[in-house]
Amino acid sequence: MNQKVLAGVDEAGRGPLAGPVVAAAVILNPDDIPEGLRDSKKISEKKRFKLAKEIRAKALHIGVGIIHEQDIDRHNILQATFQAMRLAVNNLGQKPDEVQVDGNFTIPELQLNQKTIVGGDDLVQEISAASIIAKTTRDEMMISYDALFPEYGFKSHKGYGSKKHMDTLRSRGTTPIHRRSFSPVAASSNLHYKYFNQESAYGYMGEIIAGMFLIRNGYQLLAHSYHAGRDGELDLIASNEKEIIFIEVKSFAGEAEDTIARERVTPAKQKQIASTAELYLQKHEPAQEDARFDIITVNFSQPKPQIQHYTDAFLPL
Repeated sequence: MNQKVLAGVDEAGRGPLAGPVVAAAVILNPDDIPEGLRDSKKISEKKRFKLAKEIRAKALHIGVGIIHEQDIDRHNILQATFQAMRLAVNNLGQKPDEVQVDGNFTIPELQLNQKTIVGGDDLVQEISAASIIAKTTRDEMMISYDALFPEYGFKSHKGYGSKKHMDTLRSRGTTPIHRRSFSPVAASSNLHYKYFNQESAYGYMGEIIAGMFLIRNGYQLLAHSYHAGRDGELDLIASNEKEIIFIEVKSFAGEAEDTIARERVTPAKQKQIASTAELYLQKHEPAQEDARFDIITVNFSQPKPQIQHYTDAFLPL
């Protein structure tokens, strides 16, 4: 008789003032379950990331759902959480016989057998694994956002309402990743991240928007506006599981297409970027052999900026 296929589901990020809500669904291999699974909040950050790596290696299936701040503001955090959970379950590579959900709410509009378990993230291994995947996925995104918005301390508090975070909100206002429907954020102004009809801001905001685009597409952002003294500057540095990526960002408005913007990355500019990238690798990633150079264009000619990402756009190292 076949064993019942169980998926555990949990979320991370319902309470923060900034960033996404993330849900995960996990089907474990009953013959190879990682040791030490429990509620992610009761595990140190170092151990969480170690366990997440082990879960990804051993689990039969993992699904992740991410809902960003704009949709949280549009639908409210509870509905956004349900949406993230539905995405996570639907992103599993196998249809489970039963979905067990941490808490006391079943997932609406999910046509599967469901069971709710209060405190399930500390009682059911599959839910514990989902808790760890959701938490580490979200934490990695907030650590990347810290490279774009270093004054806010996202690396440490992950968007929760710490004293540093609240103080910075009062002094600097909001960022594009803040949840504007949350009352402490609603009381703060957008002081530094305006771009609509502000041509002088296109260069800086293009880099911010490009960085957010990379983070939301699964890249880890390592640096924004990296300076190597007289040797040059790199707009964005990111990584994936295979390589380091150096990104040149070109912003414009009023052009029919972005060929002109890409042509601004001349051969001479490419050589300068490659030289600066080599210095970065020598200092920060001496063991990294694989790197690539991308161009991202940001078109501000419409109310919603249009983004194009060109991979392997120029010189190898």
